[in-house]
Amino acid sequence: MNEEIEIMNRLKRLATGAVAGALAAAMTLTSFAANITYTKQGSVTNYIKTDSYKGYENFPCWIWYQGYCYYYDQNGNYLTNTTTPDGYTVDELGRWTVNGNPIHNGAGNYKMHTEDYNGKSDDEIWSLMKEKLIPVYQDAIVGKDFDGLNADGIQTHIDQYTYGYGADIIWTDKDMSTYGGYGETSITHNDQRFGTFVTVAIGNYWSDIERKYNNAIDKAYYANKVDIKEKTIKAAIGDKIGTELFNYIKQHADKTIPDAEWNPNNEPDGIMPSKLDFSAWQNRKTDYGKTFSVEVTGEVINIKVYK
Repeated sequence: MNEEIEIMNRLKRLATGAVAGALAAAMTLTSFAANITYTKQGSVTNYIKTDSYKGYENFPCWIWYQGYCYYYDQNGNYLTNTTTPDGYTVDELGRWTVNGNPIHNGAGNYKMHTEDYNGKSDDEIWSLMKEKLIPVYQDAIVGKDFDGLNADGIQTHIDQYTYGYGADIIWTDKDMSTYGGYGETSITHNDQRFGTFVTVAIGNYWSDIERKYNNAIDKAYYANKVDIKEKTIKAAIGDKIGTELFNYIKQHADKTIPDAEWNPNNEPDGIMPSKLDFSAWQNRKTDYGKTFSVEVTGEVINIKVYK
């Protein structure tokens, strides 16, 4: 009981301190006043929580990475086997500990309580799915807008938003509507292209990519991707089968895939969906009884749940 009280006290103290942006954006246990701006494009409203964007611009800060919390110093390096400047203990791997035990936030074992879908109509399931995911996407960590040349050498601007939604879509991350779609992760309802109940698009970003960067906002942005994708998959197809699919993706995404042409230096490479074999993921059943299949387009995983 004392340990639980200490954990909650820590979360409360951090949420009101200099590292509030890091913990509040990464965990939904804390609450804070958010500065919200939005734009509208047709039936879709796009939101950005500007405090989460600004909260990671400078070190030091705490960042959750694959379930554990790490303290990054002013140089962007995480501390190990010491007491942090704000008075907390990290172990030899850098993980925040209480009474010698590393604290895990539940990543990998999240429950989206998709048993709520049982006995519901399609419209009711979609409404519940949105209700479950909007809080997840609201707490997403926002990257910086992109201004530069795209792969074709064309000057491009891409806005970053915490999340966006319309009657038949919910998404997080980039506003890609100008270039053919929304979000690095998205769910589309009644997708006319495929005749699906929902189509889930999971992009390539994964937490390993944070190791390529030396600034807090990029580190936190990529570290947050695993949580978002785990919860999205489970909300879409159910906690039980979603755990199985997420674990399959994760075991490959956590590895760097050698590629003499495209990745000769074995740098962090994200999920790399094109290297995965989803043949065992055809015509499977969601926890709520619908058929789904998993396909890959480019480096995007598409989970198609059929009506």
